[in-house]
Amino acid sequence: MALATLLLGAALAPASAEQATYPDPADATASLNDIRRVAVDHDADRLSVRVKVVDLRRKSDAGPAGLTIRIDTRSGRPGPEFRLTTGLYAGTDYQLMRVRDGKAVGQPLTCTHAVRLGFARDVVRFSADHECLGAPARARVSVKMADLYDGSHPITDWLGEPGSWTSWLTTA
Repeated sequence: MALATLLLGAALAPASAEQATYPDPADATASLNDIRRVAVDHDADRLSVRVKVVDLRRKSDAGPAGLTIRIDTRSGRPGPEFRLTTGLYAGTDYQLMRVRDGKAVGQPLTCTHAVRLGFARDVVRFSADHECLGAPARARVSVKMADLYDGSHPITDWLGEPGSWTSWLTTA
């Protein structure tokens, strides 16, 4: 009986996960989509990224804006293995692609992943099943927003420095 209780307790224990939150300064103030904070959650089931911007709008009044999340799963290889791109307004589409040497390869992935735009809270949420990303033990992300504003003054905002990455997050 004690062994059965121990096994049941182990089965109900939460999966090991690593989470981190990264603040970003108001450094792209000409854009409503200035990145302010990114939270990453990497566990045995999925990778989730939550991007908080200043003022996410349903309608693109000033021009198109988009978000790119690069996902690095192999520290021995330079650059990301995956890239998610999405628009930042209602009705936009998104796609998750494999990446090799900085370029998308093949067709958009059809494995389980999703993007949700939370206009009330100014948040973009991305999640992908762990298997969709090759079941990596470690992952890190890079986040970039591009806003064409009026076409003559493109605005780019990275989480951190241009091209920078979060720390590696590990699942057990």
